Amino acid sequence: MPEGLCKHGRVICYECVFVTDAAKRAYDVVAAYVHFVDYDTRVRSWVALKLADGSSDGTLYLSKRDAVRHQGGGEMTCAYFSYRGSPEGFGNVRDAAVWLEYHRRAYDAGMRLPDPDDAHGGPELIMPTAEEQLLGQLMRLAPGVN
Repeated sequence: MPEGLCKHGRVICYECVFVTDAAKRAYDVVAAYVHFVDYDTRVRSWVALKLADGSSDGTLYLSKRDAVRHQGGGEMTCAYFSYRGSPEGFGNVRDAAVWLEYHRRAYDAGMRLPDPDDAHGGPELIMPTAEEQLLGQLMRLAPGVN
């Protein structure tokens, strides 16, 4: 089995993912807004989560562009969580761990999604929902595994 794959032959595996403190922190940040911000505001909002440690700058943004611009040149150090497709946040800490790792790998593979000059803050990295689609994309993001 190629290096960097789990026992299931996957780059990122929901079953094998190690839930880090960063994932727990990201989960808590996203969950806090679910509990303290009304639904109508939340579903139009974004949170900038730092890829390194899962923390946030404590601001709920009304657009991705605002979230990207507020990072002050460090926009590539964050992933941007939108409540639009997930109004209740992450389902659990494993979901947060996979989401963070997916974005880290995309950035490591050279994808540059945040754009402070784009009217919408840059293109979205949308995780596929079907496991086989997600695994296929992750395999393409893994260096040397193709």
